[in-house]
Amino acid sequence: MIGNNFHRVYISFGSNKGRRLENIIISLKEIEVQLGRIEKISNLYLTKSWGFKSRDFYNGCLILKTKFSPSIVLRKIKSIENSLGRIKSFNGKYFSREIDIDILFFDDLIINSQELKIPHKQIHKRKFVLIPMLDLSPELIHPESKYSISQLLNKSNDELEVRKIKNDKYYIPFWDKYSFISIEGNIGVGKTTLSKSFKSHFNVELLNENFKKNPFLIEFYQNPRKFSLKAEKFFLKDRINQINAHFLISKNTKTISDFWIGKSLVFAKNNLSKGSFEKFVKNFEKHNSNLRSPEIIIYLKQTTSQLKKQIIKRGRSFEMEISNEYLNSISNEYELIFSKKNNFILFVLEPQEVLKLKKEQVQENLYRRLINL
Repeated sequence: MIGNNFHRVYISFGSNKGRRLENIIISLKEIEVQLGRIEKISNLYLTKSWGFKSRDFYNGCLILKTKFSPSIVLRKIKSIENSLGRIKSFNGKYFSREIDIDILFFDDLIINSQELKIPHKQIHKRKFVLIPMLDLSPELIHPESKYSISQLLNKSNDELEVRKIKNDKYYIPFWDKYSFISIEGNIGVGKTTLSKSFKSHFNVELLNENFKKNPFLIEFYQNPRKFSLKAEKFFLKDRINQINAHFLISKNTKTISDFWIGKSLVFAKNNLSKGSFEKFVKNFEKHNSNLRSPEIIIYLKQTTSQLKKQIIKRGRSFEMEISNEYLNSISNEYELIFSKKNNFILFVLEPQEVLKLKKEQVQENLYRRLINL
């Protein structure tokens, strides 16, 4: 299940300078890249400038799920604003801006420091904030005033017109477009490690293969000819059961997995005789027809020598005798199966990229490339 160490943050955004919609979309993408998953987003609204005369604003609000603290969220938001040319006001006056992003609520925290005030002090005065917030959570209670968003809107004296723009799908959050992503690659390449990074950043469900359940795995490595068919049959059945059980409650569960059902074909083709593999494929197709498939597969490529180093480093005794020839053969089968036409987006990471994936900046670059698909 999704962990409870994530925060729910309500954020407002607006632009009235330059290409307003483009500025907003760029900012929303960077919020997902740098801060976490956008859980929900409001409609987009057109409003007169508030507190000064200028071009009309595009305004909206969103709900963010993030692992970061309020101060880090603020720092990253300011960085996003600066990257789009936002200039800070030093005299307290309002002015036009490429992008304006504000933290409205952060869980139910009340913070009143010099750098950060949560809840935002102007929420109750601004219809261009309250109306988009109504799209997200009308019953949300302001932790200081104890009024709901609906009540705050009813009490507001703000007379500025807030008009909905007829563009309901101006931005679709990444995990609403692609709710199931799988990571694939050879033995020891780092699939599970990367899947955990996705979970940690985006607050999505984690589906890791339970290879330890296979009672024939150790025997397979000791005597491949005798145990390969039993091992592959067990893996196929267990992978199908895992995927079906995971999505049984909700087909819309946001999920990152460290395996793809197609890996059964990769390993079975490598490990089984021609006759046994042909029968295996028929069984695979019979049980795979209605199975939930990922929209994106991230394929981690790696050299055989590096794979061997990583296998030795993680220290599973039954893997110590895996040969370079075996790893080469598995890599070739992955290349072959991914060269065929598939119903998913294939996203390939080259060996040198894969080696650097533990670095936060490299992970952010990966998220950025995915979000810009």
